Amino acid sequence: MDLRKHLGLLTLLLVAVFAFYGRPADACSCMPAHPQTHFAQADYVVQLRVLRESDTIEPGRTTYKVHIKRTYKATPEARRMLRDGRLSTPRDDAMCGIKLDLGKVYIVAGRMPTLNICSYYKEYTRMTITERHGFSGGYAKATNCTVTPCFGERCFKGRNYADTCKWSPFGKCETNYSACMPHKVQTVNGVISRCRWRRTQLYRKCMSNP
Repeated sequence: MDLRKHLGLLTLLLVAVFAFYGRPADACSCMPAHPQTHFAQADYVVQLRVLRESDTIEPGRTTYKVHIKRTYKATPEARRMLRDGRLSTPRDDAMCGIKLDLGKVYIVAGRMPTLNICSYYKEYTRMTITERHGFSGGYAKATNCTVTPCFGERCFKGRNYADTCKWSPFGKCETNYSACMPHKVQTVNGVISRCRWRRTQLYRKCMSNP
């Protein structure tokens, strides 16, 4: 087979690969993240009420007019954006857009410039007490602690690090009722800080009712 035929087959293979993996639905896949991780990685974290929506302000995007009730975290650039009281998202689900309900209050942890399905957005009345406490200040006290997604027993049995809490994305109770917080630990070399799960009574109740 000559070089041109090899190149032709390679081109067809690449087109097929991109057609399969480049679909909009695949492009919207997000790595599972604990609410605490969303807080840590966000450019802004706010409590807001959705007032209006428009599909005509920005081409291809839905723009929500919102009232910012509380700002828990924001970079200088995010503060400037939030002054306008507008948040935008791709109009189509296939482009990773999200849908917010008018009149509802949400906690939103987003990254600039737009909201998408990888952002954290949850109706305030549906949040657990642990999540509300975390976003309103609890997570900010654990900036040196990282929640790491863990899949399978091998991961959980692996090495533990002082600044990390292992988390199963399938663990509903850990997600809704726990936070990875620093704790003082006495060692032979003195007192050190280690991160570990702080679990509420609701966590134990959740675990007893799977």
